[in-house]
Amino acid sequence: MLKNKVTIGIDPDVDKSGMAIFNYEDSQLHLYQYDLSDLFQQLLNQHFKSQKNDYSLLVRLESGHKVAQTWQKRTVGTIKNVGRNNEIGSQIEKFLIKYNIPYELVNPFGGSSIKHEQFCKITCWDIKKSTNPEKRVAGLLAFKR
Repeated sequence: MLKNKVTIGIDPDVDKSGMAIFNYEDSQLHLYQYDLSDLFQQLLNQHFKSQKNDYSLLVRLESGHKVAQTWQKRTVGTIKNVGRNNEIGSQIEKFLIKYNIPYELVNPFGGSSIKHEQFCKITCWDIKKSTNPEKRVAGLLAFKR
């Protein structure tokens, strides 16, 4: 029988994706930022750890790569960045499938507009510990079920 539950939230980004780990047993939230190869390593570490210690693991991946995009009123630079970030999300999803890591896709929800103070109120994150938009989105994905 599974002892506890861990949820990982991921906000895909070309340079460094936000990753958050929330442990429901002790209500601990941890925020990180990794490049793609380090993110893959961390996902494998968490997956193997969950199997070894017999607890459930779920990855919640922000899925901009699955949402039909509206390109009107966007600059060329914005379109390029959205496309690159979407490809990272697609690669992360392929990785999760390949290693049979349980996951769910979450439509973009505007989490990057949430400021540090509001994030701290929602998650009880220490206001003195800095965050950035990628970490906050990942944190909300992991924290909110």
